[in-house]
Amino acid sequence: MNWKKVINGLVLIMLLLSFTSCSKKAARMEIGNPAGDTTSATQPTNPTDTTKPTLACTYTVKPAEWQVDGAKLPPGSVICIPAGKRGALLFKNLKGTADKPIIITNKGGQVVLTAAKTAGYTFKTSNCQYFKVNGDGATGIKYGFVVDGGNIGMTLDDLSSDFEIQNVEVRNSGFAGMMAKTDPTCEIATQRGHFTMKNVLLHHNYVHNTGGEGFYVGNSFYADGVSASCGKVLPGDVVNAKIYNNLTDSTGCEGIQVGSAVSGCEIYGNTVKYPGISPFGPGQNNGIQVGEGTGGKCYNNLVKNAPGNGIIVLGLGDNLVFNNIVLNSGDNGIFADSRYTPGPDFRFINNTIITTVSNGIKLNSETIPMNTVINNVIVNTAGIAVFRKSTDVKLTSLNNYVNKAITTCKFADYGAGDFRLLPSSPLIDAGKDASSYGVTFDYYHTTRPAGNAFDIGATEYK
Repeated sequence: MNWKKVINGLVLIMLLLSFTSCSKKAARMEIGNPAGDTTSATQPTNPTDTTKPTLACTYTVKPAEWQVDGAKLPPGSVICIPAGKRGALLFKNLKGTADKPIIITNKGGQVVLTAAKTAGYTFKTSNCQYFKVNGDGATGIKYGFVVDGGNIGMTLDDLSSDFEIQNVEVRNSGFAGMMAKTDPTCEIATQRGHFTMKNVLLHHNYVHNTGGEGFYVGNSFYADGVSASCGKVLPGDVVNAKIYNNLTDSTGCEGIQVGSAVSGCEIYGNTVKYPGISPFGPGQNNGIQVGEGTGGKCYNNLVKNAPGNGIIVLGLGDNLVFNNIVLNSGDNGIFADSRYTPGPDFRFINNTIITTVSNGIKLNSETIPMNTVINNVIVNTAGIAVFRKSTDVKLTSLNNYVNKAITTCKFADYGAGDFRLLPSSPLIDAGKDASSYGVTFDYYHTTRPAGNAFDIGATEYK
């Protein structure tokens, strides 16, 4: 036997096995960490491990950086902000795409951004399109970003559009907590017909202790515009704005205010507590404001302890307001007025309004073709259940439940905030079928009707 050949063959086999093993290890490293960030976690290898994987970072913001210019970042980039405390941040020129948005996320824990109330902002985007701010980059932390201070806590402006903001806490701002709008100027690119803010998704955020509005989306002066050195200029439209599942508490003005949202607007699933505690002007102390130029839906919201109106509607006249629970309003539960109102009607359906200093629903909307008020619970109001400013207010009012005593509604546990109905409730099966208006579920997402007919109020017995 030629031992020399045998030994050489064995050596060759060992070398090949070693090379193959190293190649597999290198491949795994490349797949798990394509951006080359050695601190990024890869996908969990244990199928039972439910730990949230960390996205691989394209760019990590340095502790001393105050601005990030995304001009050279490709679509789909991930911008990571390491956990800890830092000052204000400006993001500009981020250009993602619908399929590949640029993502801004926290890494390794909670990020706290702080600025003085006299500063212009704490978190700002300028000229950014198709991006997401996701404060869900660390397991077990509900709000991965905390935005503390600034005149405007978090502002998404200067032609920013197509963005999503989630899991962010905003607090202690001098004025608005979270603002999403580009105000018109003499620069034509900011004006109506030249700029439209689209696809605005604001959800699962917590905004509190603000000097002004909690959420301020779109311009408030849709019809008349604003004054500039070149004369009156009109604000751009807002299309497809969704503000949902947020919590606001102790805001100086409205908890949520939306203007110029001409189509696709939905405000739903929000809890608004103690709005309007220090308004800077009269009429700024309401819960939710569906402002001028805004159409769409406002539903399944809980509004508590507004010094003014629980919900105020100044919209386009294609507004559907349903399944809201409005408690302890210092003025009216719901107030409507027709400003710029080219649409056919205001529809107030299956709301529960409890305890108002003035009226349940007040309608100053004289120029709109019809106000539809159906299946609402209006109890313990000091004024009139459905108030009309004059006979010029056209009204269809059907199957509303009006009573002085809250206990007559037979809620499961009103004191604990459980508005489900007991089997003895007079609201059960006493409503009009409102499915033709698009009301097909209740505050708790129970299908309507659950019984023989629609129930009255925001909740359906099942």
